[in-house]
Amino acid sequence: MVAAELVGAAVKPSERLRQIAAPVWDRILAHPYLQELKAGTLPTDTFRFYVQQDWLYLQEFARAAAVIAGRMPDARGVKFMLNWVEPLVGMEYHFHRAHAAELGLDFDHINWEMNEANWAYSRHMLAAAHGSSPAEGLAAMLPCPHVYAHVGDVLRDGALPPNAMYADWIQFYAPGKVSSVEDRTYDRDARIIGLTAQFDELAAGLDADALARCERNYVISSRYEWWFWDTAYRRQTWPV
Repeated sequence: MVAAELVGAAVKPSERLRQIAAPVWDRILAHPYLQELKAGTLPTDTFRFYVQQDWLYLQEFARAAAVIAGRMPDARGVKFMLNWVEPLVGMEYHFHRAHAAELGLDFDHINWEMNEANWAYSRHMLAAAHGSSPAEGLAAMLPCPHVYAHVGDVLRDGALPPNAMYADWIQFYAPGKVSSVEDRTYDRDARIIGLTAQFDELAAGLDADALARCERNYVISSRYEWWFWDTAYRRQTWPV
């Protein structure tokens, strides 16, 4: 009993979140959107729809991070979060920018709107950022970078898709990606590790009820990740 408690105590809060969400991540990996992307058979129009939705989502993701920055308990945390969110403002380094022309998209002139899954997911994240503790807000945000790194890592195994754009998408999100724009470098792994460590630091002082709320936010966001790809696969907009 004591040994089990010690083993449980050694698990970081972020590792506990991943363990709880693992069944959802398995469903994500099995989704036909990702299966067809890996095979190179996903219709380009479907991928384009996904990129449109993801661009809008990332704007709200950046806003949620900025809100959490203003609610951090000390100046060090505020500085970390503001530095972390800054690259997301213009996203000059991002896959979406690199392939905008190929997909016929102009991210400086948006002429599309969020679908239902995107709206629900981003409102969940913003609500957690505004109305919960910084740790609970980060728990709602972390599935995005965690899931994408996991998906990229799994899909990178074996042959890459014959479609060069899909292969680039996998390589962009798989661990080890470092992007450079002019004189600036963006290390995705370091960014994810840093944000996760920030959550673990905040979660270390939480009671069981607050940790349970973090777990709930993380699982809900993981479910939204599945739904996001599902609606993209079906190119689903609002039913009415």
